[in-house]
Amino acid sequence: MRLALAALVLGAATSPLGAAELLGPKQLETGWFDGRTVSTVGPGGGKSSFAFLPGGKLTRTGGRAGSAGEGTWRLDDLGFCMTLGDAKRESCYLAVKADDGTLKVMRRSGGAFVWTR
Repeated sequence: MRLALAALVLGAATSPLGAAELLGPKQLETGWFDGRTVSTVGPGGGKSSFAFLPGGKLTRTGGRAGSAGEGTWRLDDLGFCMTLGDAKRESCYLAVKADDGTLKVMRRSGGAFVWTR
């Protein structure tokens, strides 16, 4: 897993985004999971906003019609995991910070989202 993670970060660092830094759980908690709104653009271009609230709660606005507006989040060793609505399992993510301050948030099993403030 660590080797795959290193390859992922190295690939992000050589992408058009420029230099990149993998953010750990503490950096996510203090810099992004502070209750302020985070705007997201998904791999398919869909837009939504999240607020990661203290105590592991989150809210989402936008997204597909009928998509869940509330959920939970937690930090783990590599990043974070979240569950929206009635999902039967959580999705876990890595976050790579680019020079321009955006995050490339990658589902560990899929495509990347770009976060901005």
